[in-house]
Amino acid sequence: MLHVKPQKTIEIMIITNYSATKLLFSICLTSSVLLFSQCKKDEASQKEETSQNQNLIGALALPGENRIAATTAPVGSYNIQNSLPSGYVKDGSKDYTAYIQTALDKYSNIAFPGFPILVNDLGLRVGSNKTITFLDGSEIRLKGTSKSSYNIIDIRGATNVTLIDPVIIGDRNNHSGTSGESGVGIGIRGSSNITLTNPKISNCWGDGLYIGVNDNVGSKLITVNGGFAKNNRRDGVSIISVDGFKVDNFYAGFNAGTSPQCGINFEPNSPKDELKNIVFNNLVTEGNPGYGVQMGLTNMYGSGNKYIDVTFNNHVDKQSKKAMKFSAYTSKRSGSEVISANVIYNNPSWKQSPLTPTDIIAIALFEQAQKLTIITPTIISASGSTLSQSASTSMLSRLFNRGSNVLLTYVSSPTPAPTPDPMPTTSTNTLVFAVNAGGSEFTASNGIKYLSDRNYTGGKTYKTSSSISNTSDDILYKSERLGNFSYNVPVSNGTYEVTVRLAEIYQSASGRRRFDVRFEGVEQISNLDLFAVAGRYQAYDAVKTVNVTDGNLNIQFNTDIDNAKVSAIHIIKK
Repeated sequence: MLHVKPQKTIEIMIITNYSATKLLFSICLTSSVLLFSQCKKDEASQKEETSQNQNLIGALALPGENRIAATTAPVGSYNIQNSLPSGYVKDGSKDYTAYIQTALDKYSNIAFPGFPILVNDLGLRVGSNKTITFLDGSEIRLKGTSKSSYNIIDIRGATNVTLIDPVIIGDRNNHSGTSGESGVGIGIRGSSNITLTNPKISNCWGDGLYIGVNDNVGSKLITVNGGFAKNNRRDGVSIISVDGFKVDNFYAGFNAGTSPQCGINFEPNSPKDELKNIVFNNLVTEGNPGYGVQMGLTNMYGSGNKYIDVTFNNHVDKQSKKAMKFSAYTSKRSGSEVISANVIYNNPSWKQSPLTPTDIIAIALFEQAQKLTIITPTIISASGSTLSQSASTSMLSRLFNRGSNVLLTYVSSPTPAPTPDPMPTTSTNTLVFAVNAGGSEFTASNGIKYLSDRNYTGGKTYKTSSSISNTSDDILYKSERLGNFSYNVPVSNGTYEVTVRLAEIYQSASGRRRFDVRFEGVEQISNLDLFAVAGRYQAYDAVKTVNVTDGNLNIQFNTDIDNAKVSAIHIIKK
């Protein structure tokens, strides 16, 4: 989990127990926005709507717009053009689904030709160990259908799949049905090690990109580099269950037509789902009639304890109805289970919608274990003026519901480097243990004194002289304990917040290291691939809540591939 270490703190406010605020409003949309909410439009109306959307976007350069796709097939790849029938057309007017599926099943390294290809509502199923390159000018277009559910690209129960420059265009302009909302551009279900480079997904009947479950197995280690999801009828991206999701430089705008109409929507369906080790860097959301980012955790109640771990670095929202919503209603709690969360917005810039001139976020959190941190927000009025720090604070704090655990912090650096949390500021939090794994004593910039390595059983040590980015304390990440090992810390019984500091300082590609971490016998970090989620020589932290009942806090590191590892640990009594 990446956090933010301010270079110089100007003002820190822990904001809790605010008067309850009304989170949802019934809003009469203007006629232009009402165009988005129609379930079915004729083709002429859809073309007009798309044109209006582009006018709203204006001169904004979307991710990937200036990136030129390859013009020739990569060496060793099979060009699907060779599988098309004699006399094939290049204008996307004939359905070639069966021919393409045969090639996808047969070959591992594949290239799509530089012209549009039409597929039907069966979609294209992509299996494991595939690299698919879409040449400049290629498009996958969906033939108009009445089906409410489809996946144009279906990645289900697969591993090791890479899509490069895919352009996916749904059928909302010529959809012949009127109901349903499950037409998906790219669906990833129960899959792992999936990379999407510059995906461009638009006009789907439901979501542009969907990350979810297959045969009760969630997705893991998903990476999206660049691209966009726009003008889809439901959400740009819907996230149901994933452990390890890294998104860089992505745009999700004007996704509208049927609720919830969000840019990014975290919507777990059951207590079995996971939302862990998720990082968005430089996300832009715009003009979504719902929320730029919505995160609803209610469905995760009903079984055991859960932990959610999400960071947004530099989120920009441009006049979605509200920039973000974060809620966890307890209506589905079945017993005493706790849904813990550590959600961070670092350096967001949120511009108000004229439809919600007094509101910009919605918060409904009812457990102290659900922590939201907002660091150095920039709030822009609908007319374009930037609110002062005091005005921003007044607006945001009014929207935190009573009992919510929200930390609002301003720092002097306009773009602070993501690093671990500073020491907790409440007097009830006490540091009980901190260790520099594999290294010597070191006092971090947040004041925590890390002792030389101790309290461990097993493992070996390794060090690097390379610099570590995304931290002000790179010395902590230059050493590590690795292998199969554990730390055992005598403590009084109670609840603890454990921060494990990590960095990949050896491997140079994803898939070469994976490991799990158990806290008091409960696996809270699973199949972690540091390179996949953070890259090499990048600080990466995970914060977990642990209940101790036996007077000893045990942290066990187990290897899946290569070696488990840790750079530093600190433990705080809650």
